[in-house]
Amino acid sequence: MSIPLLRPSIKRSDMDSVLTCMVSDSLGSGALAQRLVRDLSEYLGVEGGMALREYRRAVDCAVDALGLGAGSRVILSPLSPRVYRDVLEQKGIVPVYVDVEMETGCIDPGEIEKMTGQEIGAVIVHATLGYSPDMQVLMDFGVPVLEDISHALGAHNGSRRLGSYGDYVVLSMEPEGIVTSGGGAVLLGRGRKEAAALTKISSTLSADLLLSDLNAALGITQVRKLNSFLQRRREIAAVFTRAVMQSRHGILAQKAEGENVNFSFPVLLDSGMKDVQAYARKKGVETRPAFTDSALAGLSSEEGDGLPKAKALMLRCLLFPLYPTLTTEGIRQIERTLASLP
Repeated sequence: MSIPLLRPSIKRSDMDSVLTCMVSDSLGSGALAQRLVRDLSEYLGVEGGMALREYRRAVDCAVDALGLGAGSRVILSPLSPRVYRDVLEQKGIVPVYVDVEMETGCIDPGEIEKMTGQEIGAVIVHATLGYSPDMQVLMDFGVPVLEDISHALGAHNGSRRLGSYGDYVVLSMEPEGIVTSGGGAVLLGRGRKEAAALTKISSTLSADLLLSDLNAALGITQVRKLNSFLQRRREIAAVFTRAVMQSRHGILAQKAEGENVNFSFPVLLDSGMKDVQAYARKKGVETRPAFTDSALAGLSSEEGDGLPKAKALMLRCLLFPLYPTLTTEGIRQIERTLASLP
């Protein structure tokens, strides 16, 4: 039986609060959903927001909260999830793609600085695979910032946590996330003004679009365990890093004083991806190209011109399993595979 690439970090003990919620009088969005939002807001040091049933809905509401009109131009990385491209284009907003840093896969602030003086409505910053971009430089650009920390809850740049910078913050809580509520997402506003904007948007949504207390109950227990999840991921990543260094391949690396979150284990290949995937499959390890669902994957070759680093990463970056519930034998199996990659 092969080791799956992604797996929810849910244990039997996590179900206690879910069962408690199930025998209560209310399963809809209520006190527990509000508590989940409050817990995450306190962790990140932001004002507050709302919990939604769908990640896409959270992205849609976040873009609405930015207050951009049709024809506005928004900067983002081509390696951002494709949902951002879809939502922006649906609203008539123009995505402006800038290249990334080869070391981290995150949006390159230097590329944004080249656009100084151009009319830009906002910057969307996705913390690619848990790595921290230079948020201060991005904030200094002087336009609203939307942070997506779905891969990077708990990451920091040496002084502040990701998710504490942007005007709005999106956190997916789908099953394979750093923490999960079994589905859905949380959308937060940094200050009172931003939180008030989200409250106004929330009041227009039907109840079925909000995260249920049943899901929130799981999310609350997961947030409580965040530090232990992150520590376990760090320990496993250290083993895998030593292993891949025995091969001819490389890895992404956090820059400066920051600390990334090991959402998965990305390997930068020095040979053909299909051959490496076939080898890993033979060894019982599931892998996947890192950016098959990125905005770049849906662009034509002409639209992707001027994005050489993002293109290189899409062709070379392969994800290996890394999550807290990996067994000791599973870790050894992946370690041996990484050390002997063709």
